[in-house]
Amino acid sequence: MGDCAHWIAWPAACLSAQTPIPDSACWWALEFSPRVVLLEDALLMETSMVQRLWGGIEAMLERLDQSFAQVCAAAPGQASEPQSLRAQGLTAWQALARLRLQQKCTEQGRKLALREEIDSLPLWTLTALQQHSAVLLRLGCQTWGDVRALPRAGVSRRLGTRTLRVLDEAYGVLPQPLDWLQLPQQFVQRHDLGYPAHSADAVLQAAQPLLRALQSWLQARHHAVLVLQLRWHHDLRRIDGQELPPWDGLGIRTAQPTQAMDHLQRLLREQLGQRRWRAPVDMLELRALETIPWSAEPQSCLPEPSGHGMSDSLAWHEWVERLSARWGGDAVQMVQSRADHRPEAMQRWQSAAALLQSPKPAGTRSRQTRCADPWQALWPPWLLPQPQALEVEGNRPHWLGPLQLKAGPYRLEAGWWDGENKGQADAQPGSQTGLAVRDYFVAYNAVVGHVWIYRERVRVDPSRRMASGSLNWFVQGIYG
Repeated sequence: MGDCAHWIAWPAACLSAQTPIPDSACWWALEFSPRVVLLEDALLMETSMVQRLWGGIEAMLERLDQSFAQVCAAAPGQASEPQSLRAQGLTAWQALARLRLQQKCTEQGRKLALREEIDSLPLWTLTALQQHSAVLLRLGCQTWGDVRALPRAGVSRRLGTRTLRVLDEAYGVLPQPLDWLQLPQQFVQRHDLGYPAHSADAVLQAAQPLLRALQSWLQARHHAVLVLQLRWHHDLRRIDGQELPPWDGLGIRTAQPTQAMDHLQRLLREQLGQRRWRAPVDMLELRALETIPWSAEPQSCLPEPSGHGMSDSLAWHEWVERLSARWGGDAVQMVQSRADHRPEAMQRWQSAAALLQSPKPAGTRSRQTRCADPWQALWPPWLLPQPQALEVEGNRPHWLGPLQLKAGPYRLEAGWWDGENKGQADAQPGSQTGLAVRDYFVAYNAVVGHVWIYRERVRVDPSRRMASGSLNWFVQGIYG
């Protein structure tokens, strides 16, 4: 075989114990080439157009051997590590024939010749010839070359035109029509357990083939999943006199698109562990409800610090989703910015999982927007939970002594959009609703240091042409 042997064949029985082999067991190969086909008892791939993209045939074969070994090791029914069986050929029939010959030699403990000539391939390696092996053996034919040396007219009358056509396809004289493997537009896969599962661990173990199929589907389509649904079918219709729905399930939403099944498996384990199983489960269904185009993040050129590999840590959104699934959505919270000029209403605490999954997470305002006003540079780093009223002596605020006004005033009028009723009822300081009419100052004394205070401005009622309210001082923030 030379460099033109661009057909590769693997035994399909190593991929799945089911018969016939499901298409989902072969989706992993579509990551390497779009020309993948299940032909009789083998998985075949045509690589003439993609070898250069993978760095040549040798580099591609190395990657393919690793992927095939991983898929076979994870396939159900594989008790031990599968042997690395692979064959190449100039055509699909040649690759399939060499694979069959290699399998038989492996079973018999013989070593296959590195360059097995096409004409010397046995009759049983090609199904179209094996069907007529009795007749061909009486004619003295034992190999492909023997059959091809016979008169075509006589072979056509004896064996039929179909046999000659397959033989011509095997030699590359005629093109071979193939039904290429195609990915579905939507991922929906079911898995019949074959036994009743009674616990979360059993259901999660049974869902492994579905998760592997999902990962292969995502990688082949260059997509990542955001919303996933796992459903299970109840083995019983009634328990303790109570009707059971045929299907039950749960949904998983991630903050960021992912192709990593480890993270999804952890989320499934946490949520399935909290379920109360009302009846055994005999069938699972996995559905990708929302996916988006995805490209891998660029790799860093810097070496990883020793003892701090990426496998030992979790991304921020993965950590939040895992704890939220275990302890509840409100157990982990984070700050969300709000478009409000009132300091006490500029942010609020919200469920971190829900906030990360929102289209516009917190903290999207740019630095230029936050620092457009020079007065913002004097804002304190700490706000009190509620503004505290200050004593006033001689129209001067006191807090453990008289306060000196160092900077200000900074005039604030906000909250008018909450309505007049809320503004009139806003008698308590620190309320996050209602009209705020204030003058802010930076104040100081030797005891409390620098503090952030404000004075409620006197509001004038236009209908009565008189001032309402009193001059009240409050401390709202501290420095240092």
